[in-house]
Amino acid sequence: MPTVVIADDSPTLRRILTSVLTKEGFEIVAAEDGVGAVQQVFATMPDVVVLDVQMPRVSGYVAARLLKDDWQTADIPVILLTSLDAASDRYWGAQAGADRYFTKDFEAPQLVAAVHEVIAAASASQGGRPLLKADPLELTDDDVMGRVCDLLDRKLFETSVAAEVTALAATTHGFEESVAGVLDVLKRFVDYDLASVVLLEERTAYVAVAQETSQLQYSGMLTAAVDALSAVSGQATSVADLELRLADPSGLLGEEDERGMATFLSMPLKGHGGHVIGLIALSSAQKNAFGETALGTLRLVDGPAALVIDNARLAGVHAPAAS
Repeated sequence: MPTVVIADDSPTLRRILTSVLTKEGFEIVAAEDGVGAVQQVFATMPDVVVLDVQMPRVSGYVAARLLKDDWQTADIPVILLTSLDAASDRYWGAQAGADRYFTKDFEAPQLVAAVHEVIAAASASQGGRPLLKADPLELTDDDVMGRVCDLLDRKLFETSVAAEVTALAATTHGFEESVAGVLDVLKRFVDYDLASVVLLEERTAYVAVAQETSQLQYSGMLTAAVDALSAVSGQATSVADLELRLADPSGLLGEEDERGMATFLSMPLKGHGGHVIGLIALSSAQKNAFGETALGTLRLVDGPAALVIDNARLAGVHAPAAS
């Protein structure tokens, strides 16, 4: 028997939802607010979650985001049920990860059909195989609120990183300054020895040195970056083809020694139309220097960075010649 968690601070609506879905053969687990909804979902691992939006302590939007953000509950369909019907409300529901969005003037058959549809869609996404469910987990109120705070902190960090890169479009002047700005922003969020932006059409590698680095690591990073760019672009490129622009104001790039590159991380830069215009690369002499946080940050940076750089390129191409 499929299980549905419903959460609404209105006892009347909880009774209505329970009655409608019970008659259709669903087992119902009820909660009175967003915190209770999250607790019940982790405790029962249901097939569907139906959330009111305006609830005490934690709203349906936040509860949905929390559930969709956790690997244990991310695949459980969420239906938002609310009196809010502005375009912005529906947009925010989609951003929260909701699979369906209903206003409270819904007809019972509509809700029942939606529950069946999202269960079928979840099953189809697994190729018809039963969904793998995590073991039930008991969460206290403090556990739930701690997860909410962690989620909000992370979302604020992600927004801040993207905003820092996007702001370069207004604060930098010219193509090369835009590239340098991207590398500077990256330095604020990720610890690395060397960072590079390698651009395909320009055949240029811009390299920033952040820590004491050997020539061996420098050449190793360039080779790895060019190989990665050739792989993602489908265009064969070599280090010999590149013009190298080195930013090392503190003289940290040393002579040859045995400290080669131990960790390398790269991400393609996709400009307008999704075309690969280049690549961001990071390297370190330390093993396992870049964990999930560094990878996540690079994923946040590469999209807006690609557009900032591509816009600067296009502006340079179309700028009027100096008289």
